[in-house]
Amino acid sequence: MLARLAAQLALPGADDLLVDPAVRRMLARVVPHVCVFARHAPSQKEAVVAAFEDAGHTTLMCGDGTNDVGALKRAHVGVSIVSAPDIERKKREAQGTARKLQKEERAERKRAKREAKQAKEGKKDKKKPTSNGRTKQADAALSWERALQQMAEAEEELDQVSLGDASIASPFMARTMNFVCCRDILLWGRCTLVTMMQIYRILGVNCLVNALVLSKLHMYGVKQGDRQLTALGLLVAGLFFFVSRARPLDKLSPRRPTSSILSPQPLLSIFSQFAVHATAILAATHVSLLYVDAHDPAMTPDGPFHPNPLNTACFLLTATSTVATFAANYRGAPYMEELACNRLLLRTLQGAAAVLAVGAAEVFEPLNQLLQLAPLMEGRADRGTCGGDGVGALAVVANALGLWACLCAVMALDVTVTFAVERGIIYCFEG
Repeated sequence: MLARLAAQLALPGADDLLVDPAVRRMLARVVPHVCVFARHAPSQKEAVVAAFEDAGHTTLMCGDGTNDVGALKRAHVGVSIVSAPDIERKKREAQGTARKLQKEERAERKRAKREAKQAKEGKKDKKKPTSNGRTKQADAALSWERALQQMAEAEEELDQVSLGDASIASPFMARTMNFVCCRDILLWGRCTLVTMMQIYRILGVNCLVNALVLSKLHMYGVKQGDRQLTALGLLVAGLFFFVSRARPLDKLSPRRPTSSILSPQPLLSIFSQFAVHATAILAATHVSLLYVDAHDPAMTPDGPFHPNPLNTACFLLTATSTVATFAANYRGAPYMEELACNRLLLRTLQGAAAVLAVGAAEVFEPLNQLLQLAPLMEGRADRGTCGGDGVGALAVVANALGLWACLCAVMALDVTVTFAVERGIIYCFEG
């Protein structure tokens, strides 16, 4: 058909017709409504891919031969697969045998349960296994062994198959003979995208919190010890590593994930979480200032570090905000496994939260000494330490509950509100 149309338009051939701007515009309107394309020449395959792209679609091309090279290079995502019909037939037969054996085993288990139930109710005497039954079980086990051996041999032969020309033109190569690899690319691609998006959000929140500590709170004399910074740095490095180990779910979600950190949802999430953390850190700072001697040399911005309630409160709230940020921004379903399935990340977050709680409650003194934490259960709040209308009320509350109880309450509220804010944003944007 293309050849006859090219002759009518006085074009040299069908290939020249496919690159004509008018034809490309027409194909861009027609191609998205077609479901199956069959028996196409290499140039026609490339033209179909180009038509989808002209229509504004993202394309993925999967091919196994030289005639697919042009379309593989033209598509946004090119996937080359192995072409081995004999191995494919062998593997398909073994998989069919395995599925048949599975159905027979399920039917046999149902029959055995039914007979056992009838025997228990007295309706039927329980039969002893006969030699014929034992023979069937032995035959089934032998068939299972043969099917598994055939699949293993097919996989081994598949690894020995040399890659064709299609592998040179495509960025993705799969030693498979079906299109399951395309689904895997989408699943892992979305999981990687979501992981990077949550890493960017975590970095954004942590950078804003650190900027607050290094700017405004530094003028109050807030500092952190070397061991505190080392412990916090090791914790953040480990959490980032465990976040990157998340695996995708087996089911492809119909909803696409956010693809830009500059979109409204990530930006609102970052600034909302920072507002919660900043409020908690500033509240803890103003309360702990009531327990600090204003004439202490360590209170000057350039003074030496010395453990005091102010530095301790700032470190505990900063570490708590870090743990809350990692936990709240972990995306989970429908793009990746839930936090409960990422055991290393979950255990690390739980361990960090437990250490912070023990440090705030002063249960284990060697831990407080290791982290350079000052005692929080000694002394009383001084109303004249810092000015402000709310200083008297803060002093009354701090003296009634104790500084450690106030800090524990602020830490718990920080984590709770952060989770609530993030879940609310997800619900508003995604439903």
